[in-house]
Amino acid sequence: MALPIEIIEIVLSKLSVKTLLRFKTVCKSWNILISDPVFVRKHHDRQLRSKGSKKSENLFLVKNSKVNSQGFSLVKLEKGRRIQTLQQVFGPYLWATVLCFCEGLILICDLSKDNFALWNPSTRTHTIFKATFYCSDAAFGICHDPITDDFKVVIAKSYDYSVYSCNNNSWTMLEKKYETKYNDYSVEYELGVCVDGTSYWASKCNPQIVYYDPRDDKFKILHMPENMDYKRSEFGKSIYLVDLSGFLCLYYEGRDKTVVIWRKGKGIENHTWSELMTIENMEEPLRWFEPKYLLGNKIVIRIKETNHSGRLVVYSPCKKRFQEFKDTKMVFGWLGFVPHMDTLFFPVEKSGRIVTGEFGFPIEKSIPERKRKRKCIQ
Repeated sequence: MALPIEIIEIVLSKLSVKTLLRFKTVCKSWNILISDPVFVRKHHDRQLRSKGSKKSENLFLVKNSKVNSQGFSLVKLEKGRRIQTLQQVFGPYLWATVLCFCEGLILICDLSKDNFALWNPSTRTHTIFKATFYCSDAAFGICHDPITDDFKVVIAKSYDYSVYSCNNNSWTMLEKKYETKYNDYSVEYELGVCVDGTSYWASKCNPQIVYYDPRDDKFKILHMPENMDYKRSEFGKSIYLVDLSGFLCLYYEGRDKTVVIWRKGKGIENHTWSELMTIENMEEPLRWFEPKYLLGNKIVIRIKETNHSGRLVVYSPCKKRFQEFKDTKMVFGWLGFVPHMDTLFFPVEKSGRIVTGEFGFPIEKSIPERKRKRKCIQ
């Protein structure tokens, strides 16, 4: 006796993307169900809800080097402070720089920063677009508009910013209009941290956070925690932002070699903060210190080093000590440790990898393909 389609849908929604893609070949009805945008959205929402929970698989994409043409490694953080490499994953550009990520999608550019790709590593789908302006000194962000279900790429400069809409396949240039406490209109060429579908940036010179709201395409100011006792860095930057298990967090250097971490409440409109933890006995400079993941009541931290290498440590607030991960000496790229979310969702369907040249620039069609096309026309 065949199972009702409702039961089949519930079962399939709990499976991984790899399994679902394989099950699309089982029969026509399963293919239609798994490809249905409603099912894709339900599966995506389920993954969002499980992010940071005990059921989360602690998956990350690791870019082994800035100039590594071999793509990424999909790794899993295991108990016992070990990293298990699951597979190699190849993106649309071989020589790629990861700029930022949002709900399982990653914004990647080539070496020229003229060609961009929005990429879903789970399904290997991507869409490619070009910038129509110079953006080597810009700040980057990616957002998900909940009203139009549109992914938007934000490239911001000091006084203006451009927004790329995946739904419309077009750019819109806008002027920043918001009151700043320190008259600082720049987002200081930083990579945006995307939480709740919104990108946030921290000002370098002054303790201020700005964010892009995809619902009305405007830049706004985020209220920060009161009574912050931070130590101003000799490099000028006072606070740093990070996504920890689906929450926007800020951290800064406190007194006596401590790092203080605050966590923002869920939701764009929620400007409340609560102090998450204080990390003591920190020996490394704060600019090389990156909290990456909450592991129960502990926190996983990436320590960057001068030769683009890095190591992972676990800090226990109760014991006030660091413990090294085992056999995790590896080389990281510009953004070398990206949380991975298993999702079918993608705004524009386009499968497969692009053919690239010597430096990773896309080659749309090879010469033999062009010849074949001309013969067909004749």
